[in-house]
Amino acid sequence: MTAMTDDTVPLRADVPLDHHPDSLLGVAKALNEPGSLGINALAAAREAMRLGYEAMGRLNDAERDMNAVGDPAVRRQHPGGRTEYTDNVRMIRGRPTRVQDATEFIDAAEKAFVRTAPAIDRRMAELRGYRDTLAKRVAAALDHPARKTAEGLALASEVRAHMKGMKRAEERLAHAMRAVEAEDKTTVAAILHAPAYLSGLSDEAHALVRARAAAKFSTLDSAQLDATDAAIRQVMNAGNAMVRRYGEVLALRRTPAAKAASSLRALAG
Repeated sequence: MTAMTDDTVPLRADVPLDHHPDSLLGVAKALNEPGSLGINALAAAREAMRLGYEAMGRLNDAERDMNAVGDPAVRRQHPGGRTEYTDNVRMIRGRPTRVQDATEFIDAAEKAFVRTAPAIDRRMAELRGYRDTLAKRVAAALDHPARKTAEGLALASEVRAHMKGMKRAEERLAHAMRAVEAEDKTTVAAILHAPAYLSGLSDEAHALVRARAAAKFSTLDSAQLDATDAAIRQVMNAGNAMVRRYGEVLALRRTPAAKAASSLRALAG
């Protein structure tokens, strides 16, 4: 197995750990199989996570250094309990922070976002492409070559009618599971390539049969499909957090100091 940390990204205390590329360790076992499509899916997911993680870190560094050169926020407590801060103070991640003439910082953040977000989107599109390919492979593994012929369609209808005629839901589910274990693809394909109610199954039972069949007939692709879905969720969560973080900074354009600096630049031409 290829090491997950071959392209080590240093850990940071100011960026959530579940946004780090190594947080994909949970899905790596299924994806990191030599020669499989999962290797490519894992690489795309790790690259997307790396881009977002490093972009968050650079933004935090720039904000920290910018605020370090300004006067600290001053709080005044008034009689009656009212709290007042000095001008141009905003709450940034729970801390009162004096906002400087931050236009250069905001402009740099905007450029970084415009550069980084499309790169993450490209990795996400790549990841979704691998996911779709794996889904097609699993679907093909659960089908039977003769199912779409006239004889196959008639037989599939009879299989479903036979199941639906069983008196108890437990009996129908057990019958379907036995077909999976017996590798009876004719029966399995008839059940899975039609709505659940035609076989007398609930949607939940139908999903159970499909999961068992996928693990039986398409072991690697099925496991990698589930792992790729999990990786997509992780990348999306980290990406959404990055968008929110950059959005907080870009919102500083609306502060009085930033508006004044922009007006002064316009006046100076």
